[in-house]
Amino acid sequence: MRLDRATVRGTHDQAMGRGVRHWLRYTTGGPSSGEERVRMDGTSPVYDAVRAGDTVTLVRWQGEVASVRLGEVAQETHDSPARGWRMPLAVAQVLLLPGLAFVWCALWYRRRAAAPPSETMVFLPLTVLLSGALLGPLGLFGAMGGADVGEALRLTGLCAPPVVAFSALVAWYVRRRSRKAADTSDLAPVTPQGRRVLGAQVHGQVPYSRDGYGLLIVGDGPLVATLDPHGKVARSPLPATLTVERVRSIASSDPRGWLERYRYDGVVLVCRDGAEEVLIGTARRDAPLVWGALLAAGA
Repeated sequence: MRLDRATVRGTHDQAMGRGVRHWLRYTTGGPSSGEERVRMDGTSPVYDAVRAGDTVTLVRWQGEVASVRLGEVAQETHDSPARGWRMPLAVAQVLLLPGLAFVWCALWYRRRAAAPPSETMVFLPLTVLLSGALLGPLGLFGAMGGADVGEALRLTGLCAPPVVAFSALVAWYVRRRSRKAADTSDLAPVTPQGRRVLGAQVHGQVPYSRDGYGLLIVGDGPLVATLDPHGKVARSPLPATLTVERVRSIASSDPRGWLERYRYDGVVLVCRDGAEEVLIGTARRDAPLVWGALLAAGA
């Protein structure tokens, strides 16, 4: 590291696209010495404060001007070799923090592989994953804004408590929604009072299970699966022998599209038609009417 005294000749703001480059002009010798310039990293605290004629100290490292001192304050240059730690640290935090969270969750699930499967989202792994995913990008800003490695890591550390608290809140909300979706104990059959067209899909090795039929007509005689909102064409009646065995939440093993369509708002009526199992996927609010219509049709 070498220190050189220099005399400020002025500053120059160079517009470059949407940004501005800040150049500090100076000389290091007598009046006959040539003018040089260095690009500063931002405008504070030195660039905004210097005036032509001020004396500054150039801190050189590896032959390049690393920073400029004005009195007790200093400011890094844009191309300072001392900035070389920023990008590696930023990349390390962006990749390492989410990566560690993912590895921890994988080990956590591996240790509990023999445990009975849970119907609800696990709180702790979701909190860890979300915290790692959020702290990684925040570590990027810390690395780019910190004066040194220690300050950059402190900035990331200061972000950790609110990030973990926010992640825990989100995990609690998701778990609450998941538990509510898994609980079907509050559902009971309701006999439709009049004709209704409900969103529902029938799935099974039966002739009335047809792709694209996403509507179910209830309250007007036998239930009819259809793709016509008016129920006039493409009708596939459900037999009176179809009985409901139980009602459960939608699972990942159900037909493709059900989980994406209903998310936390869907349920599955597990039915039996002779030896065949038949699934009817529908919204939670429509399930009582479908259930009641099936009971009425089989009575």
